[in-house]
Amino acid sequence: MAGVVVPIEDGRLKAALSYPHFSAAHYEAVLRDLRGLGIEGAILAGELEVGDARLIGKGCTAVVCLGVIGGRKVALKIRRSDSSRESLEGEASNLEYANSFGVGPRLYGARKNAIAMEHISGKNFARWIEAESRTGAVRRAVQDILGQCLALDMHGLDHGELSDAKKHIIISEGGRARIIDFESASRSRKCRNLTSVVSYLFYKESVSRLLGMHLSWDRKTLTEIMKGYKAAPSEQFLEALIAHLKLY
Repeated sequence: MAGVVVPIEDGRLKAALSYPHFSAAHYEAVLRDLRGLGIEGAILAGELEVGDARLIGKGCTAVVCLGVIGGRKVALKIRRSDSSRESLEGEASNLEYANSFGVGPRLYGARKNAIAMEHISGKNFARWIEAESRTGAVRRAVQDILGQCLALDMHGLDHGELSDAKKHIIISEGGRARIIDFESASRSRKCRNLTSVVSYLFYKESVSRLLGMHLSWDRKTLTEIMKGYKAAPSEQFLEALIAHLKLY
């Protein structure tokens, strides 16, 4: 297990567990929740430095570090001390729902201030597509992304951030696409997962230029397929996309 494993009470973690403004009350609440989740330790590893700790992610409402539960490396999402969200439990509920139909990192447990979930080792889509030279791998990843977005739509869960999906899709070391980060997800608004990700992949110039090295498509045909999907969402439009993009 890469990185140094330390107890969650280790002083080096204080700045990360109560980020960005240290609060003793917030810090103690986070520790209680981590203990309640059975977290055995934190791993000092990641690209981002916060004090003496390291993180693998940082957002507007939470930070993400690595931890250990049951001897397994996990991702720990920790609510920021200045977060506008009172709890991470709503996000965890949406992730658990996504898990029920095979989407998202596996949820291990959640409390008000912390979520423990599967750590997906890989690259975010933007980094991956810049470096990937295998057309077969690109085809498989794109088909996987489109299929998961259809599943989200069909189950009534809108991710909310897939129109700029560069950091919300991870391509695992095994080459599988995984949709992450359900903090903006909702089961009450209209689902736009497939339309959003198609817009990101094939209409955003910086992404479509790289995809165009592996795939070909006619923008007018793509627009017509998605127009039909918006009017009456169904699996037949995913099949039409796969056929048009020659992903099989």
